[in-house]
Amino acid sequence: MSEIISIKNLSKSYNQTKAVNNLSLTIDRGEFFGFLGPNGAGKTTTIRILTGIIKPDQGEITISGFTQNRKEEIARIIGVTPESRGFYDWMTAFEYLQFFANIYKIKNNEQSRIIASLLSQVGLLSNNIMKMRINAYSRGMKQRLGLARSLINKPEILFLDEPTLGLDPQGQEDIQNLLQKLNKEGVTIFLSSHLLHEVSNLCSKIAIIHKGNLVAEGAIDELRQKTGLKETYYVRIQGSITAVQKSDILSHIDKIKDNGVTSDFVFQDSLENANRLLNTLREKNIQILEFRSESETLTDIFLNLTLES
Repeated sequence: MSEIISIKNLSKSYNQTKAVNNLSLTIDRGEFFGFLGPNGAGKTTTIRILTGIIKPDQGEITISGFTQNRKEEIARIIGVTPESRGFYDWMTAFEYLQFFANIYKIKNNEQSRIIASLLSQVGLLSNNIMKMRINAYSRGMKQRLGLARSLINKPEILFLDEPTLGLDPQGQEDIQNLLQKLNKEGVTIFLSSHLLHEVSNLCSKIAIIHKGNLVAEGAIDELRQKTGLKETYYVRIQGSITAVQKSDILSHIDKIKDNGVTSDFVFQDSLENANRLLNTLREKNIQILEFRSESETLTDIFLNLTLES
């Protein structure tokens, strides 16, 4: 895939505090990219720089071939759903989107169709909602409208800062499904979210920053390897484990539960060593009732990397 966003040695300070420190990243065209970090890590500052809202102190940015001084060209090809969303509360949703359609110079005879389609996609196309002023919207409804606004110009790249914050579980699923659909249609998505399960389910590549510094980047499996976190294995066998067997083959097991009829044990290790243990159990004619593995979650990876740094 070709590169669509390039960030080289990006830095930004506020007074004496480094919000972003020498950050370098590349995002490929069509990628669903997750951008993670604790509060104050520099995520929102980075997005504001990428979208032209603030200037960096140093560094180079290229977006779809345009350098950072080509603001007008970049604005035409990106959509932005910021964490803090500004709305004109006296407008209806249709009037609000029409306002932005005019900014992007969308033809008058196409505006109604495009706006209706967007409102339908985000679940706001109903007679009751269409009559409401935005000041009567719930937080979740405003989240949906903000996403619709970011799509009005059919962007190549979508920057999202906490897009499902304030939505109920059904609303979160609706928006996640829409984002997956957009990504399959070729839209590059740059997602910043505190919902780690959301990032884990949606993103093909993830970067984690802490105190303005990049601490890890890659697919979840690559991040797992970087942390050194091992797979957790659960084994259930028939019968009781004798003292001899415990010392012989289970000396490195983390947890053992033996009720006399079956025995359960849990351990963290490589797949190779897990298979070696299973072969040992078979050689001793011990019946294996259950064997399953559980990978470390993105939450485990995130905490490991941010606490270390």
